Amino acid sequence: MKTIKSVSVSSFVVYGAVLIAFWTFVFGTYYWLLGWIFGAQSWFIDMNFLNWSAYTLTTYLAVIWRSLINSLGGALAGLIVALVYNAVAGMMGGIKLNVE
Repeated sequence: MKTIKSVSVSSFVVYGAVLIAFWTFVFGTYYWLLGWIFGAQSWFIDMNFLNWSAYTLTTYLAVIWRSLINSLGGALAGLIVALVYNAVAGMMGGIKLNVE
């Protein structure tokens, strides 16, 4: 049996940031596509290439920006999880795992 007595705080911070940024980007892209496909149909009569491209680029840049902003929250969450785990594992001796 192996015992995990502590975890690397920096790796948890990076993991939390990347995980949140990735899923924000995935779901943001999904909803961006839905808005692009279905939302633009209501004002299709007034649509020209400049309006369409401005809407498309602006909203997709907002998705990317939101992914970067949310990664800060994910990094903070990873930091808190790692610190709490290390504190609890220090009191209890860690988690014992069977690794084969």
